[in-house]
Amino acid sequence: MISRTRMKLDVLGQSILIGAFILLWFFNRQLIWTNTMLILLGVWQLASAVHLFFTYKYIQRINFVRTALVLGISLPVWINFVGNWAYLPVGGVLLWYFFWSVRDMFIVYRRPRSFWDL
Repeated sequence: MISRTRMKLDVLGQSILIGAFILLWFFNRQLIWTNTMLILLGVWQLASAVHLFFTYKYIQRINFVRTALVLGISLPVWINFVGNWAYLPVGGVLLWYFFWSVRDMFIVYRRPRSFWDL
């Protein structure tokens, strides 16, 4: 059973990285810093998905791992074809995983706790 603390830390870390990305994108406008935040967020989410898959046997998270690997491998090609617009699907997938994590956190928090969890 996935713990509340694990889900809370996961969503908090993702929120901080998304907030940093948005602030850098609005105020800094330097591609290297925004790309760094996007890469850090992707690595965080990929590590989270792999951890949930192997530790808790959460089978649905393997879909994100597959999608992230395909996007990561094909991103340099798409950057050559469409330029900076290639980051749009990457951002969409990362937001999809964030909302998925928030939904799962609410599910974990609605779950009744046993005596041993107190």
